[in-house]
Amino acid sequence: MKAMKNKTEMKYIREVMVKDGVALVKAFRWLEKTLDERPVSEFEMASMTAQYRSDQPNYFGESFSAIIGYQSNGALNHYHPTHDNCSMMHKEGILLMDSGGQYLDGTTDITRTIALSEPTAEQKRNYTLVLKGHISIATLKFPAGTKGVQMDILARMHLWQHGLNYGHGTGHGVGFFMNVHEPPQGIVAGLNSRGTTPHELGMLTSNEPGFYKEGEYGIRIENLVLCVEAEKTDFAHFYKFETVTLFPIDTTLIDNALMTRAEKAWFNAYHKRVNQKLSPYLNEEEKAWLSEKCQRI
Repeated sequence: MKAMKNKTEMKYIREVMVKDGVALVKAFRWLEKTLDERPVSEFEMASMTAQYRSDQPNYFGESFSAIIGYQSNGALNHYHPTHDNCSMMHKEGILLMDSGGQYLDGTTDITRTIALSEPTAEQKRNYTLVLKGHISIATLKFPAGTKGVQMDILARMHLWQHGLNYGHGTGHGVGFFMNVHEPPQGIVAGLNSRGTTPHELGMLTSNEPGFYKEGEYGIRIENLVLCVEAEKTDFAHFYKFETVTLFPIDTTLIDNALMTRAEKAWFNAYHKRVNQKLSPYLNEEEKAWLSEKCQRI
């Protein structure tokens, strides 16, 4: 029952994602501007992100220690930089950043992978395969009673076709001002409770496929999704996922030739919604930055 958020909790979850998105716009824009002048440590980026989140109303603290994985550190799934043990970031390579906030009105968890310089063809292909898996989960419509173990293959199938995979689950439950990893549901390949618990209305779950090339770079794209009503037919009561996280997905890493028309339509609609939801809370320079990042593909 705790995992099945009520209407009030769902209302505030949607609102808290706006605040979190605004904080991340300020953090990533700060990173870009600062990298034009000097290197930035992974730890400094984690600290600045927490600072921008703390400027938002009802902020309580981080939902977990931020994973700021620059270059090869991004291939370490649960790497956490510290003041004395972190890498310096430059305007080159790939950055994977997984972070979240605890607010009195909700919990956030988001991962973005961004290119700090022109990516290789291999990096673009692998990123796009991860994105296609992410969209497969985001657009899924499923009958009541469907379990996470039945969904997991959708996130991996595009990678599998190229002989690639990732070694973690695709999704975990998220609490409401509660554990960022909240059981019982999830999206995983195994027959544990996360895999065998049906997804019920109101459950908040992460959608985070990835790819990791040891010693070189990591890729993960994570949004949080709410299980909501889709439709009732003669065959079943169908649910779907509503993506609630609001922040741009890097377009410089996308190989457009690998994207279907339907995938592009979802992506462009998502970016349009991100821009519309966040812009009212930004200054003019931040609005321009966000608009550039929310470009169509």
